[in-house]
Amino acid sequence: MKSIVFRFFFLFLMLGSMVFLDATPGFSLDRFGNGFREERAGWIFVHIEGEPAERGLQYGMLMAPEINEFITVLKVYLKENTGKDWDFFRDAANSFMMDKLGQEYFAEIAGIAGGMQLRGMDVDMLDIVAQNAFFELADYYLPWLEGETKGQKQWGRRISPPFRCSAFIATTPYTKDGRIVMGHNSWDDYIIGQRFNVILDVRPSKGYGVMLQCAPGFIHSGTDFAVNSGGIVITETTIGNFKGFDTKGTPEFIRARRAAQYSQNLNDFVRIMSEGNNGGYANTWLIGDTKTNEIGKLELGLLNVTFSRSKTGFYDGENYVDDSKMIREECAPTLWETLSNWPDDLKNANCVTARRMRWYTLMEEHKGEVDAELAMAFEADQFEQALGRINPGGFVLMARMEITDIPEIQGAEAPRPFGANEAKVITAELAEKMQFWARMGHPDGSEFGWRSFLVDHPQFAWQAPYLRNLVGHPWTLFSSR
Repeated sequence: MKSIVFRFFFLFLMLGSMVFLDATPGFSLDRFGNGFREERAGWIFVHIEGEPAERGLQYGMLMAPEINEFITVLKVYLKENTGKDWDFFRDAANSFMMDKLGQEYFAEIAGIAGGMQLRGMDVDMLDIVAQNAFFELADYYLPWLEGETKGQKQWGRRISPPFRCSAFIATTPYTKDGRIVMGHNSWDDYIIGQRFNVILDVRPSKGYGVMLQCAPGFIHSGTDFAVNSGGIVITETTIGNFKGFDTKGTPEFIRARRAAQYSQNLNDFVRIMSEGNNGGYANTWLIGDTKTNEIGKLELGLLNVTFSRSKTGFYDGENYVDDSKMIREECAPTLWETLSNWPDDLKNANCVTARRMRWYTLMEEHKGEVDAELAMAFEADQFEQALGRINPGGFVLMARMEITDIPEIQGAEAPRPFGANEAKVITAELAEKMQFWARMGHPDGSEFGWRSFLVDHPQFAWQAPYLRNLVGHPWTLFSSR
């Protein structure tokens, strides 16, 4: 570990004579070393490559303003929603995460911080680690900590953990060519989700090349949509109502990046994600191996881990939990109550069960037809199956909570600036070329301005400096370079 720090410090000294580039009026850095960035259709495509410190330096230099801005927004957002200031998250990262990064990602993160410092940003490694870990720290560690110390969750206004995302992975006989198709959209507060507009293309010195969607400064996806050059495709949705955390485990963001970079098959992915599991950011992972046409579903709790795999069929993701033992021991059961004739009827349909019903219906209606174009339509779908009609809001695959007064889960506020921020789609053919489709903004292309909304709902006025109008961008194909 010390040798890595020394090598990075030496690299920093070599580059220390560089001027602070942001001081030049109108300056725009789009290339550094073997790394580069370009902007298209609401996305920032960033390519980095080489040894860990080298690619981290490229990342930090190329994305310094955006990373700095994201951290600035996180400080405000987390304080408002958890009552904790940024030092709390830095202290947590320092207390039980810094010694579990591993040499490779320690060096990469050090490179990011160093690149940002060279561009005049006042950040350090703890800022980058806390930023990468904010999901697991705010939504899992903090509730666990408060539960341990106070006996109950009494902090902030944030529903923890939030219910995020609608996803699927399918293969024969549901897909048009009999091969894997995967789609995903990400639900989050728009103030955060709008900033997950980076396509990070990593060509590391070791492991597979990885292309993933993420926020500025993330070394993992966070929204969890990735493909590697070994033919593995990865996505997920959060496990609803989950509780539990282990500070002795490896940070989820480290395991997620390592699994994306080093998985050759589904077994590799399950092993890497399970080893050192800390319970942070507990997800139902949907994964596929385009070499074997096999798909898998990993329900990764803390106490309970289940894995299913098949070369036929599909797996759906909408925060649903199939493992009854996990429900009893790590979740609350209310969101998964069903009648015996599932999935054709439901008891007390909600945002979880209603979306699962919709996935089952769509797959049967389009059996043998699912391709990239249909996957795009699925991720923009706003038909509530339980009602039998289009009903935009939080009970459909593409959430739009800014236009409904019906909360998607009990205790959440509605309307509010929360919903599907983007969508991504990949097929086996695209994965072989290291490509995927992505659309920034609402997956159906709908737009929304915040001026009148914030007047009518002044409780969200604190977001005004950071909340961007929702813009309808086109689907765009991205390719690894």
